Amino acid sequence: MESSVRRRARRAAALAVVLLVPPGVASCGKGDAAAESRHPNVVLIVGDTFRADKLSSQGGPDGLTPYLDRMASEGVRFEVARSHAPWTLPSTASLLTSLHPSEHGAGGKVNDFRQMSTDVKTIAARFQSAGYDTHAIVNVDFLAPENFGVTRDFGGVDNVSYASNVEVRTADATTDAALAWLDGRGESDRPFFLMVHYFDPHCVYAPPELQRKRWAQPADRESEWTFGTRSEMLAIRAGQLTPDEPTLRRAEALYDGEIAYLDGQIGRLDDGLKARVGADDLVTVFTSDHGEEFYDHQGFEHGHTLFEELVRVPLIVRAPGQIAAGSVVTSAVRHIDVAPTLCELADIALDDQYVGSSLVPLVGGRANEDRGTLAHGNFWDRPMTSWTKDGWKLVERETGAPRLYHLSTDPKEREDLAASEPERLAAMAKQLAAVREGLRAVRAGEGAELSPEVRANLKGLGYGH
Repeated sequence: MESSVRRRARRAAALAVVLLVPPGVASCGKGDAAAESRHPNVVLIVGDTFRADKLSSQGGPDGLTPYLDRMASEGVRFEVARSHAPWTLPSTASLLTSLHPSEHGAGGKVNDFRQMSTDVKTIAARFQSAGYDTHAIVNVDFLAPENFGVTRDFGGVDNVSYASNVEVRTADATTDAALAWLDGRGESDRPFFLMVHYFDPHCVYAPPELQRKRWAQPADRESEWTFGTRSEMLAIRAGQLTPDEPTLRRAEALYDGEIAYLDGQIGRLDDGLKARVGADDLVTVFTSDHGEEFYDHQGFEHGHTLFEELVRVPLIVRAPGQIAAGSVVTSAVRHIDVAPTLCELADIALDDQYVGSSLVPLVGGRANEDRGTLAHGNFWDRPMTSWTKDGWKLVERETGAPRLYHLSTDPKEREDLAASEPERLAAMAKQLAAVREGLRAVRAGEGAELSPEVRANLKGLGYGH
């Protein structure tokens, strides 16, 4: 059950959100950017555990995400974007390095976590070398620089750790921290690169009162019922608890309330940014590290499969004067494309390390390619790997036969076609083998040396037995 302290904080934040009014191509430098180049401020917003199909502009419930829909209307929304892992550590590392999990080394599995290899650099280092102030606001020990290295290149990192998934820094406090950092810069004439990681709507699902009353099922609108505590998650994983359909729908409705709450706080952050630095001098990206499963494939939460509900993520890019407002790209793209895109939009030289490609040509109509996505990992068991390309998806497992899905006709991945489509299966397997062969470098990542407190915190969030 949500504590009274958390409820009061979120209730105040929800009321503050009411005051918001919902909304009804540069080339990449070949070397260090010239002094006269215009370097916009850049903000990367990551909403933890945000399913792509919850965006109202992407088929989600009407009115659930008005502020993100506004951002999309001012920039470009990528209809099919995927992460490279189904949980935070390896996925965010790929987002920031433009490398696959097997190339940057961060990841592992429960009780055997791996830190990012020391020879890997993130986009923060690239921006710092171009004269940017860099800062990250994060809300989980996976992203603390001293633990796994994912945010070590930022000039400053504001990380809040906590011992359970109930007492966390909520989205309103995260927005406050971001705006306070901006105000603390004073009259600095240096551009900034700011990463803001929101932990909502990660379970436990406990939206503020305002969003609960609008999005929860009728029986829960006046109650304090929550779902997704550590004990519930462990019971589900152990097979001791199997939520029935009504409970799942109640839980997902609370999750929707969390999405709505996060959307409002992103709107407040966005308005605050525009007021402080101006809309024309601001490049903004919104995405998620991974999605969430509500028994789409007989499982709950995330980290355990590579099905679309976990690796399909929202992706919005807004860059006034460089990207036409209201654009929609239907070609498939990847998280590894984000860092090169931001470099191009900020007129900063690409790092030779990057394996992704800028998305700007797709928006400008100079390219129309379906970029294949390599995903890997399993937080709880033996790892699996998927290769998704041109509407087909291959999933290879260490144990068990490979699986094949035709996403174009079976977007919910209900029918395994591996037996009935042997030629397609062989072709996809050949592509996957070639992709593996072409990886820059395979890094296993070193075992992370975590303090007892950090290990206890991760267990409190459900990331441990």
